[in-house]
Amino acid sequence: TTDVVVVFDEMSGLNSLSSETKEGIEFDEIAINFFKKYNFEYYSDIYSISDNSVSSLSALLNLTDSEDIRIEVAKASKNYFYEYSLEKSLLFEKFQNISIYQNIHFDYCNFENITKCKTYNPFNQKIYLKGYKDSYLTKIISLWKLNGSISSALIWRTLRELRIIDSNLEPEGHKTSFNDFFINLEKDIYSKNFDFIFAHTLVPHRPYGFDKECNYDGSLTLRNMFYSVDEHIDQHNIERKCVFYFLDNFLNSLKKKNLLNKINLTILSDHGSRISKDDNSYLSVIYAYRDNKTNFNEIKDKKF
Repeated sequence: TTDVVVVFDEMSGLNSLSSETKEGIEFDEIAINFFKKYNFEYYSDIYSISDNSVSSLSALLNLTDSEDIRIEVAKASKNYFYEYSLEKSLLFEKFQNISIYQNIHFDYCNFENITKCKTYNPFNQKIYLKGYKDSYLTKIISLWKLNGSISSALIWRTLRELRIIDSNLEPEGHKTSFNDFFINLEKDIYSKNFDFIFAHTLVPHRPYGFDKECNYDGSLTLRNMFYSVDEHIDQHNIERKCVFYFLDNFLNSLKKKNLLNKINLTILSDHGSRISKDDNSYLSVIYAYRDNKTNFNEIKDKKF
């Protein structure tokens, strides 16, 4: 049996601020139906200890609810490509062969028992969502943007505004290749090479990217910093619904291949949407677990 943990970044949970609208109520219904379909135990009123990814995930991976643990276990990375580095994980110590999917914000791969480490590479993706402008120009301008020059940033932004290219850099690129993310997870599960798979994706983290059909729309990545609170909530709900659309496809594929009951699966978010400065937006998260013995069950106790 393989333990699998998937962390969705900046995703509000059930009964959050984003769930107070008509679209938010629809999201809660979609999530609950999903949990029922696949026999998850889920928390309907659960909160992260922090609205910061490094703090909340440092605590999660060290089996504590203390935000102060970050000082001990997370350091500024010495590797040019990453911002922070995880130096200790009590959770990782429980396993022998770990596969990691990560982003450049937080490097988890500093342990001997991690036998596969996949950091998102914007120029090494093969499968993209419908709507994404998968062109040579998108790739070459995005690559140029990485050098940090003012001219490259200006041209990169101008061509995106004109809808000539999309960006495949983080965090936008995590949405453009969301199908590829799940396909890679499935391959690791099928391989049986790992006793633990930990994946942290920058979906549905802003900037936005999904339309109502869960195709990619690069125009949504532009100017959403000027959205009103209501506009943010509306789009966040679209993004949340799409997360569960792709999750459903993923689990359905595992089920068809007789792999679903061979994993213990935890899905969660690191913190909430951070649309409004209150706990119901900043800290409300998704948290659900299933294995081959769980039954559909709502845990109503409020948890932090």
